[in-house]
Amino acid sequence: MSRREQYVCTVNRDEDGRVLSIELEATDLEGHQRHIRIQGLGASRVASAIHEVLRAGGIKGRSWTSSKPMSLDQVTGAQLELVLQAAKPLRRGDRIDQVSEGVAKMSREEAAYWHAKSHHPGGLPALRLLLIGGNR
Repeated sequence: MSRREQYVCTVNRDEDGRVLSIELEATDLEGHQRHIRIQGLGASRVASAIHEVLRAGGIKGRSWTSSKPMSLDQVTGAQLELVLQAAKPLRRGDRIDQVSEGVAKMSREEAAYWHAKSHHPGGLPALRLLLIGGNR
């Protein structure tokens, strides 16, 4: 039996189907939990990128539109966590778009690399700089 990190994603919507928040619960190999939630403008701006990551990970559209939590494989969960971590502190809509779309378009290997780097000091700022460029 191989042990893997576990990821569960929940998309909360209003009665019209608009994304209100996206939450991700991650449990590492030692049982430590991480939780990240993005809401409001950030949630609506990253929704397209999140959908792209989920679709690439084999998550069907019906699961995406449901309010039920989705269990994700390790690679998909790590890439989704990276999208949320990288975009959450940003305030400008154009930068949220650039970062979330950039992570969503990464290969699975590149996303795994940056996910590992994101747990070290300077990892997420370096990723944002790479995806946004020198445009400040």
